[in-house]
Amino acid sequence: MLTRFLYLLTLFAVAVVHAQDHPRLTAYGVNEGLVQSSVDDIIQDKNGFIWIGTAGGLCRFDGHSFTAYRPSLQNRNAIASGKGFHFYNDRLGQLWIATYNGISLYNDLSGNFTNLLNYTPKNTITIFNHFFGEDSLYVWVGLCSYGIVKVNKRTYKVENTPLTKTSYRPSITVAYHGFIEKGKLWLVDNNESAKPVFHIYNIRENKSDTIPIEIKNLTNLNDSIAIGTGVSDIVLINKQTLKTRNIPVVTPGKEHNITHIRPLSSGEVLLSSESRGLFFLDISTGKITRHIAVTNPDNNKSSLFAVCAYEDKSHNIWAGTLSDGVYKLNYPYKKIRWYRTDSTNGNNVSAIYADAGNVYVGNQANGITIYSRKDGLRKTIAVNRYVKGITNTPFVIKPWGKNRLLVISHSSQPSAPNVPYSYEINTGRISLLNKEVQKAFADLWGRGNLRQFLYKDTGQQYLLNIGEYLAALVNCGDNRFCVKIINRFAGETLASCFRDAQKHLWIGTYGGLYFESNKGWEKIPLKNTEIKTINQDFEGNTWIGTNDEIFVLNPQHQVIHHYTEENGLLNSHLYGIIRDEQGNMWFSHNKGISVFRWKTKNFEHLTKEDGLQSSEFNAAAFYKADDGEIFFGGINGVNSFYPEQVSHNPNAPAVKITAIKLFDEVLHSDTTFWNIRKLVFPYTQNSLSFEFVMPEFSNPAANSYRFIMENLDKEWTHAGDRRFTRYAGLRPGHYIFRVQAANNDGTWSKETTSVDITIVPPFWQTVWFIGLVILFFIFLSVGIGIYIQKIRNRKEIRAMEVQHRIQLERERISRDLHDNVGTQLSLISKNIQGVIDPQNMVSETEKRNSLTAISQTSKEVIFTLRETIWALNKESISLEELFDKLKAYTQKLFEINKHCRIQYHEEIDDAAISLSPSEAIHLFRICQEAIANSLKYSNAAEMNITVKTSADKYSISIADNGIGFDTHHLRNDSPHYGLDNMKYRSEEISCHFDIVSEPGAGTRVTIQKK
Repeated sequence: MLTRFLYLLTLFAVAVVHAQDHPRLTAYGVNEGLVQSSVDDIIQDKNGFIWIGTAGGLCRFDGHSFTAYRPSLQNRNAIASGKGFHFYNDRLGQLWIATYNGISLYNDLSGNFTNLLNYTPKNTITIFNHFFGEDSLYVWVGLCSYGIVKVNKRTYKVENTPLTKTSYRPSITVAYHGFIEKGKLWLVDNNESAKPVFHIYNIRENKSDTIPIEIKNLTNLNDSIAIGTGVSDIVLINKQTLKTRNIPVVTPGKEHNITHIRPLSSGEVLLSSESRGLFFLDISTGKITRHIAVTNPDNNKSSLFAVCAYEDKSHNIWAGTLSDGVYKLNYPYKKIRWYRTDSTNGNNVSAIYADAGNVYVGNQANGITIYSRKDGLRKTIAVNRYVKGITNTPFVIKPWGKNRLLVISHSSQPSAPNVPYSYEINTGRISLLNKEVQKAFADLWGRGNLRQFLYKDTGQQYLLNIGEYLAALVNCGDNRFCVKIINRFAGETLASCFRDAQKHLWIGTYGGLYFESNKGWEKIPLKNTEIKTINQDFEGNTWIGTNDEIFVLNPQHQVIHHYTEENGLLNSHLYGIIRDEQGNMWFSHNKGISVFRWKTKNFEHLTKEDGLQSSEFNAAAFYKADDGEIFFGGINGVNSFYPEQVSHNPNAPAVKITAIKLFDEVLHSDTTFWNIRKLVFPYTQNSLSFEFVMPEFSNPAANSYRFIMENLDKEWTHAGDRRFTRYAGLRPGHYIFRVQAANNDGTWSKETTSVDITIVPPFWQTVWFIGLVILFFIFLSVGIGIYIQKIRNRKEIRAMEVQHRIQLERERISRDLHDNVGTQLSLISKNIQGVIDPQNMVSETEKRNSLTAISQTSKEVIFTLRETIWALNKESISLEELFDKLKAYTQKLFEINKHCRIQYHEEIDDAAISLSPSEAIHLFRICQEAIANSLKYSNAAEMNITVKTSADKYSISIADNGIGFDTHHLRNDSPHYGLDNMKYRSEEISCHFDIVSEPGAGTRVTIQKK
């Protein structure tokens, strides 16, 4: 039984090798930025970036560009080696790198490397250093020609193990393989001998058992099974019993050259072969489900030499090759099949039909190709070998009965009518249709057909076009066909045909659209263009596909929608329209396939990157099978899919910022750009640029982005595939830059990537400075208010003082008038009364003397009034002017008192001293009183009046050489009104008053400004 099972597996494996899959691979080589084309290993880090180790250096790939890391003697933080890379992601997301000569750890925060161990391999060229995995404390690493070490995950110290040895065999190639699980190290080692040795090492017991199973490498598959490789088969190892099961991969006796095993999320195992490409192994069935042997389906000689493979977070497969760089195989979220032959020029499809088991494809110049819907290519039939006079280009294939196909090809003769013939599916027999059909084609051909259709109508008949005629091809019995004319469209070239759910017939031509109503044929007024395809949606609207657009007509034949490239279509040159079972409308065109979703009323698009044969499809090459599978043919084969299996890619990781620029110069930072969360710049550094990428690799060119600068932008900017933005002249303030992306299917990342940005204002725009300024102005305003109020108060006080001075002046004037003028007037009045009415008899002489005294007193009154008016009429009086006035007064006075001589002395400096009217009159009165007293009482022969100034001070002295008096008796005597008045006046004008006198020594009166 086991022998039979292995024999069947062998037959299957051999068959698979010849029935290879033809997926489209995306190549990344030196031309795309990879530093070298020989690849050692591939991994994806926690940020989503793809790391590729090559024989010429280490690369990090973000989907658009490669960043290279090479050794540097000047940089201790550079990677220590430039080849032999193998990777490991630990449980914390740290990226470990085993190189040709050591172990390094990538520091994601700083973007550099910590080199934990450096050594020089002995007598080896190619080595496969290997990470076995980790336990709670250590990461275990196998280093060829050095041994097995463990690295402490806390201290990063490299520690030797009992498996670390000092002598190894010289060899061109040595390798470690294996894994660590539950305290045991499962190990395949060919360092000691040319033949790999399988060990199981118990770490706790420090005990190693050699297992007699011949395998070249070893990978942990699940809790119960490990998988290794033999010479021509795969070896499954039961980890509990150590029993094995062998699964052949290639023909017995041949070598598969599998160097790498990678379990996939689908449950399959991916096998990388240096000579045979990629094998997908289903462990549960023991079958190879897919085999990819070539990198270019258009070139069967482009062999895939895979040395390693990796499945990314979107389930895309990355294959590293011996010398051809890296190839990416997209995960089939959109499960699209591709039917094609290995021929480089025989897959230009002109017709498609599919039954339950097979797909029948008409190829231009390559006949009919038959594919199994399950297993792929069956055979190709050159139809012109069986029917003379036709080309080898079938452009119509339709079923006729159970096992018969109706086919139409061009005639091999110029301008001759097309030739219909039949193909017997069971026997393979090809034969012309009966003569009546051939004659009808010849009779009705006319200008011929530019586009041939064969539309399956109700019952056992087909509608087809022959020249200007629409005809029905019906079965007349005995394998004979009859042609019935339905209508002639004079001057038209027919191109398409469709019968709607209401049983109405539609005909599309090169000049317009026709509709068969109860009244006959009517032309629908549309743009003069070829109507290539017609279909109907669930609401009864008719969809018309042309060379330029899609028209949607309601049941009243009114255009209700008009779709072009400006409002939804990826391309407006339509070839075929098919409605699926959910009501979605599918279109083929010159940029792939599109679908109009019935529920969302939106268009979605499939492109070459989704697995299509090419971007260009062909007219009439479309078909929907009875089970709902849709077929579209193009210039490089046929694509088919079940609509419900065309799903969306759900993986939309957060955007990573890959560069930040300041004034278009890359910002120097000790932190990797994608780890920067906060930026602070002075106001002079306010022009920022950001570059970003979403590390989703299914179709990076179709990823789209949007971003916003909060506190500046009012809404998100949708940037399409643009991955950068620039903000120039940011004003001081706080901003948050946010960026988000959608993958190739329009799925937006749930997280937004953000950077907090602060532009620090100049100090004069800071809050504290503005606060201080506000406080300053508040205090200044208060101060100004207080100052103004003080000024007002001063003015009020000054006004009150003025009023007070006026009042005092009034009192003084009153006092002067009373003391001087009043007294003198009283004296005048008394003398006049004595003259008019004397009490005693007076002589004439006495009368004359009395009148003379009256006259003299009157003059003094007038003089006193003039002095007072003189002082009051002045705003200010200089000291010199006052002294001059005093001179004038004394000179007149001394004309009467000629017995006394007067002298004046002036010591006045250049600084003029101004006196107020009040001060001037007070000084004048003091001097007047002193002079008068001297003349009355001193009997002086000489008087000296002296004025002196110093700065803003002054002094006036009046001295005589009279009889003098004893000043001590002044205090005890009765009141001295004149002297008290002089003192009072001195105090009024802030002056010192001093009187010095001695009997027989004269008297000196001094008034000095304080």
